[in-house]
Amino acid sequence: MRRKGQLMTKTDVNKSIVLRQWYQELWNKWNIGVADELLTADYRLRLSGVPAPFDREGAKQVVSMFSTTFPDLQHTVDEMIGDGDAIAARWTVRGTHRGDFQGIAATGNAVQLSGTTIHHMSGGKIDETWLTFDNLDLLQQLGAAVHRPARA
Repeated sequence: MRRKGQLMTKTDVNKSIVLRQWYQELWNKWNIGVADELLTADYRLRLSGVPAPFDREGAKQVVSMFSTTFPDLQHTVDEMIGDGDAIAARWTVRGTHRGDFQGIAATGNAVQLSGTTIHHMSGGKIDETWLTFDNLDLLQQLGAAVHRPARA
């Protein structure tokens, strides 16, 4: 724990940027304009299961799509660790399916899922994000995939 008056490390500063701007502003408040300040010009968002990365404009479109699909979606950061310019977070999201998602019409279903993000920082901005979550779990919660118990 940092004591009063102690200087913040580079890791502390980067964790604060990710927590305040990525999670609280961009995702929880849907402030898409913060992306231009937060993300580098050559930013890349890499989503598990998606072969090509999204650039900064594409990432803004992803956030916009989620804001329409799950307008009450809220991220809770469960754990955040860092090492200089690499910041990792384990998070949980909760929200309600109110718009089209991957061809699935709004169900009104409450969803909750966990995921992880690894951010690489450059000059106080996020340069690259690796984002993973269980898409099958989400589809099951939306009623679009059948849950099959694990085999014995």
